Amino acid sequence: MNPSALDVLLLAVAFDLIMGEPPARIHPVVWIGKLIAVLRARARPTRAYGAALAVAVIITTVLAGHLLVWAVGLISLPPLPFIPKPIPNIPFPTSASTIPLLSILVSAYLLKSTFAVRCLLQVSTDIGRMIDRDMEEAKNMLPALVGRETSGLTRAQATSAVIESLSENYVDSILSPLFYFLLFAPLGLGLEAALAFKAVSTMDSMLGYKTKGLKDLGFAAARSDDVANYIPARLSILFMALARPTRSGAILKTAFRDHSRTPSPNSGWPMAGCAGALGVRLEKIGFYVLGDEGKQPETSDIPKAVGFMERVIAITGAASALLLLLQQL
Repeated sequence: MNPSALDVLLLAVAFDLIMGEPPARIHPVVWIGKLIAVLRARARPTRAYGAALAVAVIITTVLAGHLLVWAVGLISLPPLPFIPKPIPNIPFPTSASTIPLLSILVSAYLLKSTFAVRCLLQVSTDIGRMIDRDMEEAKNMLPALVGRETSGLTRAQATSAVIESLSENYVDSILSPLFYFLLFAPLGLGLEAALAFKAVSTMDSMLGYKTKGLKDLGFAAARSDDVANYIPARLSILFMALARPTRSGAILKTAFRDHSRTPSPNSGWPMAGCAGALGVRLEKIGFYVLGDEGKQPETSDIPKAVGFMERVIAITGAASALLLLLQQL
């Protein structure tokens, strides 16, 4: 008996909200990162090696997750002492073997590793508070959320960076893995699809740079990430519009107008949508400006952004659960 996709999703969300990120030593994404690092050390800096590396990481990640869930499903626990004897002719579960508890727990744990709600919101909040208290310490904390150079950022630029990364990571760290989980759930491969996406995303974060040695080796990872996030990035503005109906016009207008200003084909959608929702001007100096008619962002806009994204994430989760429920009917 395979675990219900809805049960797995609800338990995974509970794991995330209650416990946050697991320790690094047992975090599946950390292990994916270690695998990427090992293969990178042995690969030549060519596109062919990069493509082979990407295929190897995706297949290994998916197989490892699938086999782990399958293996724990073989474990048969003794009858539970508090369950009464079955009534004749009435089916009644008498042991954990008829209720795939271990499979559900492991599946939920693996699915939770593909998204990070609590961590994203908490890190954004903490850095926002630190920008007000100690700008230098905030600059030291920002690399946990952004990839840009932080030493020369002003208060407004640091605030913009937090809001940009919060909205961008909503797609990469929450919406996309859930999208693929839902897309492949009817085939019984929802978890595998979410893990495959996370493997692609992790490769992109480690290899997808245009620096010497990575420009070619990371090409397959970067392009795969662009393709994987293409639909979710555009869906993100729908959830944003639903989360703040009074600003839905500004959200859609800013997203459709400014999304192409970013180097990435996908990140501009959620960032521009968030700029429209908050009425702020988001800028990465020398790269792009989103919502240029908005006001200069202030640190007080970060709690507003976090609150807005909390609603967006809640709607995303509710819609996901509803779709899975409808599939079961």
